[in-house]
Amino acid sequence: MKTPPIQIRAGDLKPAVAGLGKLIPRKAALPALQCVKVEALRRDTLRLTASDLSITLALELPATLEKKVEPFLIPLERLREMTRQTRADESLTIGPTVKAPPVGEFPEAATFRASPIELPESASNGLLRAFACASHDATRYVLQGAFLDTSGKGPKAHRIVGTDGRHLFSSNSLHLPQVKSPVILPDHKLWQWKPLAESRPWTLRIGQEKSGAVPFRIEGPTWSVTGNTIDGNYPNYRQVVPRSEEFKTRATVSDAALEAMARLIPRLPGRKLANSPVGIHLEKGHLGLLAREANDEPWVLHPVDSVQCHGPDLCTFVNRDYLQKAAEFGLGEIALIDALSPVQLSRQGDLMIVMPIRATDPERIERPKSESAVKLLPKTRKSPAATRSKATAAPQKKSQPTSRPKPQPAPKQSDPIDEVESRIAEASEALSSASKQLASATGSLKT
Repeated sequence: MKTPPIQIRAGDLKPAVAGLGKLIPRKAALPALQCVKVEALRRDTLRLTASDLSITLALELPATLEKKVEPFLIPLERLREMTRQTRADESLTIGPTVKAPPVGEFPEAATFRASPIELPESASNGLLRAFACASHDATRYVLQGAFLDTSGKGPKAHRIVGTDGRHLFSSNSLHLPQVKSPVILPDHKLWQWKPLAESRPWTLRIGQEKSGAVPFRIEGPTWSVTGNTIDGNYPNYRQVVPRSEEFKTRATVSDAALEAMARLIPRLPGRKLANSPVGIHLEKGHLGLLAREANDEPWVLHPVDSVQCHGPDLCTFVNRDYLQKAAEFGLGEIALIDALSPVQLSRQGDLMIVMPIRATDPERIERPKSESAVKLLPKTRKSPAATRSKATAAPQKKSQPTSRPKPQPAPKQSDPIDEVESRIAEASEALSSASKQLASATGSLKT
């Protein structure tokens, strides 16, 4: 029986093809894996599905269907050809092709029954950031995902963690009581796709199969991602987080300085050097970055901005990619122990621990006269805070206004991350109080 044609806007199909393409390789052992499954959910809604056998992505798109359409497969390359050089308002017609394999050869996603868990904004953002810090090392399979640690007792004791062994991200102050036991959700390049990453709200479903596999499904307004969680024991990430009392120097970096850092780091020399080093230089209340083109050259100081700093002047070197990531995450509280100890970057409930790099000739520094990176920012720009809240303003759902609660000092606990949260809360309260007295203050900031 001939399949009736399906009409769909090029402006709806083109971005969908880009997302589906993140799961479909140019070459595949199974021809069905190079195809998209097309299903009619309703007369005005089409579902397109792609799979790489580990992850399945399903997208719902508006379309016009005259009659009921049976599911069929269409090669992704055919959809790419259709959407090339088309206007967004142009109507496209899709249907089965003779070159496509039977729909029965398409791998089905795991089906399971589980109650939906609506994830708060902090959890959705935490997952994306944990995925960004996960390992890509095939020999460290258990680190190739985001760890939902629900082992903590009490309110807001759950965490989302991602690490590759060289830097670690932890999103704290969460409470997900419906997640009964810790799970590891796999990383995938699909999470970097903007239509998925910026849509809200997200819901999570976690199942349990008789075979012992633990499937999951994360759903957005018009999409779903299905796969299996990673089986294994996540390492004890808490042991790499320094105690609060170990930090000797702390600095508070403004949103403007964070944006300036994120813009400056890609332009610094020395990216091709081993570990792509960059120095975090704190001296006399000023933050700067150190970089050089070759190992036999002196380090060049690139001023960023003046900062609120407490403790002795310090300098430590880290991988620039990790520092840029922290700046883009808005982690503006920098805490240092010494030149060869882990660096902590944090903001409210989020923190990142970055392992240091041993640098040669760290005291050989050139200080050319130059404007600070903050002063070189364009006048019209989006602040990091606006960028971080972009997903909240997604049109699919009106975001609820969130009030920033006044942080309260937490009692000292044995858990190092709890101590970090307590110290951040204390620092935020002290800085808030001090800023009100700044006009009349003549001494240094007292906390």
